[in-house]
Amino acid sequence: MLYVICWLTDFASVLFIFSATRALAEQGTGSIAMGCIGAIYFLMAAASNTFWGRMADRWGRRQVVLAGTVVMLVCTLLAASQEMIPGLIYPAFVTGGVAAGMIWPAVMAWLGRETEGRSTSRTYLLFCIAFNLGMASGQSSGGWLFESFGMVAPLLISAGLTTISFVCVWFLTELSTPDIRKPAADAPHLVHGEIARAFARLSWVANFGGMFAMSTVWFLFPQLVVSLGVGADSHGIILALGRGVTISVFILMHFFQFWRFRFLTAALAQATGVAGLILVSAATTEILLAGGIAALSVMMGYNYFSSLTYHATGYSDQRRGMAFGLQEAFLAFGAAGGSCLGGIVGAFWGENGPFRLAAALVEILIILQWVLWWRLVYPLQRQRVHTATEPSESNPMPAL
Repeated sequence: MLYVICWLTDFASVLFIFSATRALAEQGTGSIAMGCIGAIYFLMAAASNTFWGRMADRWGRRQVVLAGTVVMLVCTLLAASQEMIPGLIYPAFVTGGVAAGMIWPAVMAWLGRETEGRSTSRTYLLFCIAFNLGMASGQSSGGWLFESFGMVAPLLISAGLTTISFVCVWFLTELSTPDIRKPAADAPHLVHGEIARAFARLSWVANFGGMFAMSTVWFLFPQLVVSLGVGADSHGIILALGRGVTISVFILMHFFQFWRFRFLTAALAQATGVAGLILVSAATTEILLAGGIAALSVMMGYNYFSSLTYHATGYSDQRRGMAFGLQEAFLAFGAAGGSCLGGIVGAFWGENGPFRLAAALVEILIILQWVLWWRLVYPLQRQRVHTATEPSESNPMPAL
């Protein structure tokens, strides 16, 4: 049932973001204004993730998710009232950011209970597939609904999906069980946990850069496709294609785990994202746009799934809401920076400028992550080798 809730939540959220940003773009809203709207949304999400992730550990995940769906419902109804009361779109983005921060850390921590090892990877694979299917559903149907019926129709459907999600959560029961992971006093186990937490910190940097780039797609890509004459239906299909690539990356990472505790694979995935951003910035056709979004989606899929793995491995169940709250907060901070700075750059350098800026930032952050890996992770991996005899999935060797 939690996977259904993930699908419904992201379906509703993407319908809201897609229809609202597309309408603003078609109304001629400037790049700076579009960027500021995105920044407000994600700054509210960052603050909400940090606070409500901790509260979910203390008060219960079910209660926080229920409250978050109510706030999300208010968000979509405010946006749907925009045509009758101009200006409501702005408080809608504020409440939408708050709702995202209430729902996602609690859901991720709730899913991770009573799992360990391979079952944790399977749990979060299904989670990633569920919410990405929700995003793909919202992007593909949102384009068609917007093209056929205007802005209000997708927003009303978003409100209906949020209501269904609330009902699903209402009938779920959250059992209180102790953390199943057994504490171990042996040095290899302790160092393994430290390595996972160190890679989780690296993932904060990667997620910041990745969402900086992705926010330009959510909030500034609409202006680019409008300027190129791409229709709303094709716009939605291009974004949905990116979701399909992301899901494929999740599946490959689950079944082939050579990437675990390896910085080189993370750097290659992010380099692929840089190539995608450059392609989007230079694209003049729908095919080139789709290719750039697909390459960017490889980076996003790798960054997110590896981050989930390291946070779930490195933190106990009692602290998992806090851990996932921090993960989502760095994602939101990156998205806020991409929206705001990308909007400013777009106003002066044109619709292509934000994607070039994002490419340059991700390149810089790859170098920063390498420095952090060398200082924080490599010593721990060397220590792990000295305290264990054979490498295994839970015994990462010191490697890039």
